[in-house]
Parts: sequence; C-alpha cells; structure tokens
Amino acid sequence: MRKRRFRAAAVQTLARLGDYDHNIALATAYVEDAVRQGAELIVFPECMDTGYLFDSPEHCRALAETVTDGPFVKALAALARKHSVYIASGVTEWDPVKQKIFNTGVMFDRKGELACHYHKQFLATHDQNWFSFGERGCPVVETDLGRIGLLICFDGRIPEIFRSMTMQGAEVIVDMANFFAMDQADMWGPARSYENGVWLVAATKAGYERSIYYPGGSMIVDPKGRVMSKVPYDTHGLAVADIDLEAASDKSIYAANDKIADRRPDTYGIMALPYEKTPVCKSAEKPLVPARSVAKVAAIQMHVTKEGSSKDVLEMVDHTAKLGAQVLLLPEYAFCPSSIPNAAEAEALAERTPALLGEVASIASKYRCLIAVPSVERAAAGLYVTTFLIGPEGTEVGRYRKTHLTAEDRKWAKAGDTYPVFETPFGRLGVMSGYDAVFPETSRCLGIAGADIILWPASLREPFERELLAVPRAEDNRVAVVLANRVDSPYPGGSLVIPPNGFPLWDINVVAPRSLKLGAVMPRHIDLAVCRQKLMIPKVDMFANRLVETYAPIIAA
Repeated sequence: MRKRRFRAAAVQTLARLGDYDHNIALATAYVEDAVRQGAELIVFPECMDTGYLFDSPEHCRALAETVTDGPFVKALAALARKHSVYIASGVTEWDPVKQKIFNTGVMFDRKGELACHYHKQFLATHDQNWFSFGERGCPVVETDLGRIGLLICFDGRIPEIFRSMTMQGAEVIVDMANFFAMDQADMWGPARSYENGVWLVAATKAGYERSIYYPGGSMIVDPKGRVMSKVPYDTHGLAVADIDLEAASDKSIYAANDKIADRRPDTYGIMALPYEKTPVCKSAEKPLVPARSVAKVAAIQMHVTKEGSSKDVLEMVDHTAKLGAQVLLLPEYAFCPSSIPNAAEAEALAERTPALLGEVASIASKYRCLIAVPSVERAAAGLYVTTFLIGPEGTEVGRYRKTHLTAEDRKWAKAGDTYPVFETPFGRLGVMSGYDAVFPETSRCLGIAGADIILWPASLREPFERELLAVPRAEDNRVAVVLANRVDSPYPGGSLVIPPNGFPLWDINVVAPRSLKLGAVMPRHIDLAVCRQKLMIPKVDMFANRLVETYAPIIAA
C-alpha cells in the first residue's frame, strides 16, 4: 500500500578512500541511527563505497564493485532487508558487460532488492578521468513511498535532468552528492525543488579527501523550495524530515497558476537537438574583437505609477542612455500604472504602444543604444504581452511575445510560441517576460539558440523567483541575465544584472541587496566572450555535455 507520508534521512559523513570495511561500518551505524528516528528512506553520498579521488583509472577500476555482488552494495541490501527500509547510495560501479566504470546511484527496497539503478550523466572534470558518461537515462520508480528518481551531484546543475524526472511523475528526487561548493547545496537544490514542485533528499560529504574539501550541505527540501532539515556545515550527522507526498502534487504558483500544467512543451523542440546542430555550438568557436565585445547593460527600475506619467519613465530612460548604457531594460508593463493589468488596462496600453515606441526610438537613435520596451501589442489574432527591442538606428530590431501566461494574462492575451534571439551590435539578445522565467525551459531554449544576454522584464510575485531562480538562469546557461522588476509588484524591486558566471557568494540578498527605489538603475559591463564560452569548469560544457537523448519527457505533449 502506498504511503502518503514518511520520514527520510540524508546522511552527511566522509568515506575513507579504498576502505570497504570502514565504509560499511559507517553506513551500518548511520542506518541504525536513522531507523531509530523512524526513517524509511535513508540516503548516503556519492561514491560512498570507495571514496572519490582516485590515483588513476586503474586505481578506480581496482576498487570498483558490481551492483549485484559488490561488498558495499550487498551490505546495503542486507541492511534494507533487515530494517525493511529503502536505502540509496552512490557507488563506484564496474559493469562487466559494458567493460566500463560508472559513477552510479543505487536504491534498495524493503526486501533488499535493487529498486533503482542510475548512472551519473553530468560528469565533473575529475569524474571524466575514470568514469564513463551515464547510459541509464533519468529513471523514476514506483515504490510504496511514492515515485522516486535518483541523480548524482553535478546532475542537479543541468535543469533537464530534474525536469525529465518530474515529467515522469517523480515526487521525491534523491541526490547522492559530493558538493564542492556551498552554492550547489544552498541555491541549486532548493531552486530545482521550487521550479519542479518536488521533494529533494540530498546527502553529501563533509571533510577533506586528498585535494578536495567537502563543506557539506546535506538537506531535505520541500516542493516549495524551503529547507526543512539540514546538517550544519563541516559536521557529520543526519538531516531528518517528514515527506508529505500531497505537497508534491501541488504545483501551484501565484493565485491560479501551475508550474507543470502551464508548460509549453510544443515550444521546447530545440532542447532535443544534438549539440552539433545547435546555434550555441556554432557560436562557441566564432572569434570576437576584444574592443567590441563588451556591452554596458542596465536594468531600469522605473514604471508608470498612479501618480506619475509615461514622461517620467522616458526621462529616466534618457538619463540612463546619456550615461553610456547600451542595452536598457524596463520592467514588465512599464507604461501601465498596474503591475497586473486587467483587460481594459491592457487595451489602453496597446492603443498607446505605437506612440510610446516612437518616443523610445528617438532616444535610442540619439544615444546609439538599444532599449527593450515591455508593453502590449495589438495584432490580428488579438493582444500579446510583447517586449519590443528598439535599436540604435531608431528602428525595431525584433519583438518577443510572452509564451507562458499567468491566469490574469490569459483573460485578455494570446501566447507567443517562439524564443527568438536577436543579433545586435551589443551581443545576441533574448527575452523572457515575467512568468516565463519560472520555467527553466525558457532560458534553456534561449541559451541553446545562442543568446549572450537574456532580458527579464518582470513583475515578481514570490521571493524565490529572485532568490532561487535568477542566478541559476544565468549560470545554467552561462549568459548574463538582466532583471528589471517593478516596485509595486507583490514582491517589489530587486532589479539587477547577473554575470554569466554568477557572483562570488551564492546568497543574492547579500551580494546584491534588494533596492525598493523607484527609478533605481543597475548597470553592469558584460564581456560577451565570457558569455560565449560555456565551460563551467574544464571539460564541463553546459551545452556540449548534455545527453539530449534522455530528455524526451520534456518535449512530450
């Protein structure tokens, strides 16, 4: 019988390199402790059987075990059977049939049988010294604890892997990790839970293994992105929390939207293209002239208020352009006094849009800059939430029609169906408007299409849109993200520019404190060369290393 609620435990410890006896004893002690606390799902870190930093491929091969009769996996199976619990762990696997070594995740059921078998897909630099890329896709298994998917560490940095499991009905994602940096735990884990509406049980190591320092970060995160339990950094122990499966069935966001039902899989086709056929592949080798490869961008936190006028907004745009900004972005519905316009307000804005664009065009041509104007467009099919790009010649460079609509948008707007990237003198620009950013597919499609800079005009409603999604949207795709938010939205202010390699600190509220000032301008110089090299670390390309053949659930209707 399927449980609606159970207790999970994530173990934070440190395996000893090459010492099976020690690691089995360690696992046994933690399982017994977790069982005493009522846990029915117990998760261990990555490569818990052998340790992680091997001398060579030969050393790794000598230590690797099979998933059927290796000493560590047999011990885990016996523990699962003895205590009638589920146990998941990372192991170093030798596959005698394929004659390959894999960085593997296994989960044993209450009878000690192998319930799920996963291969790490997104291999770190040192992983590639001895492990083969995963060949088992993104498995999700039905258990009496719910539908569970497995992934390993860096896999969480690729949004498609989490998403593929979510689209197969996963309610709980188990992450067996060796986190090297705090941002991987503190930002990416909660971000993936939040954007997918699933539970995350992440276990990682703490301590030193040769040249690697593991800070820790084992945690259990709920489907709203909230950390329910966490082991302190640099300590060993258990994160224990109760998992409510009903929470994973609630994909709601805002008042009447759904993070899964509102997806547009018919528009995500570019995500399934082989890397060699993508625009981002072609741009990686194209040379840039250093003197012309830096763009000054600016998020202008300015919009019409009930007391103000369009003139106030245009004056602020003029002032910003006068100071040398080359790409200027305003918030969503910048020339409307309402952050969530109704049908009448949208109609009124659509009537004014052509004249407003004419005034913006004079500023753009005067200062030889590009201005992004989020507005409402009237077309033959109806009204669209459209961002117009007005270039340095005073003419329209392109326009983007919002693809993911809120419940309020749908009352009067039609949805767009493409993610164009526009060639400009200041780099390749893409746009995601407001709610679009909640869906990782939007920025991913723009990244694959070769965007250098993604403009995000917004009227934010939830804190985690900025706190958890903004930096991953930049770093996942190695693009700059320009967020311009209104100050009268449900979650006001906080406009900023995020470079393609993120910030030195993971906490956006520390590194870029939220300003609530109407008229604040956030400028930053963006090096386009950094945007076009997609390596996160050596040999780890955020696009070339994708295993697109495993992403079918994302584009399925």
